[in-house]
Amino acid sequence: MIATVFALEFESAGFRAVQCRRLRVSIWTLGITGQRSAAALKRMIESNRPEIIVSAGFSGALQPGLAVGTIVIGENFSDPQIVRALRIFPDYRIGRIMTVPEILESSDAKTSAGAMSGALAGDLESEHLYQICRDAAIPMLSVRTISDTAEQDLPLPGSVLINTETGRSDPTAIFQHLFRNPSKAAQFAKLVRDARSAQQSLAIALEEILSVLLKRQ
Repeated sequence: MIATVFALEFESAGFRAVQCRRLRVSIWTLGITGQRSAAALKRMIESNRPEIIVSAGFSGALQPGLAVGTIVIGENFSDPQIVRALRIFPDYRIGRIMTVPEILESSDAKTSAGAMSGALAGDLESEHLYQICRDAAIPMLSVRTISDTAEQDLPLPGSVLINTETGRSDPTAIFQHLFRNPSKAAQFAKLVRDARSAQQSLAIALEEILSVLLKRQ
């Protein structure tokens, strides 16, 4: 069985809508981001151990020129044999992912993190989930879709966009912030559109990736 793991329900929505029911593929939603996601994954593994874990979700670009919807394979948090099998997809970007403690809100913060690490993208979970998979001797693949570019400042603070403790957005907090900062409304609307695009791109990529992985089993 292959477990496709998302931190947040929103990240998985596009894939859930298009995926065919497969007996050998399960969709797990951790419902939490950051370091605490590791404990949630560990509990799931203990109750139902998969053969492969595909960790999927959103990420911010840390290098210029990575458009929204670009698929990034985090080779530093992925099984090398699986990564080699996915090189048949020329549009995927294969490189390092940097796991950060909080959402990078500004272009300057993303560019600085990219220059320091050489990573293509930044997320909140891959490193923590990889450690759990490594300890459990389960091959993992880290797949991320770019939801915001390196050149883009986020219109809201990360803590308003998503509560990392609960893994959920607070619509009231978002409305209050936009009410106080009406000039950010257009940028927020674009961020939502970009998130939908990233969601669909991730769903398509996961269908391609799972087709390859299932043939290898």
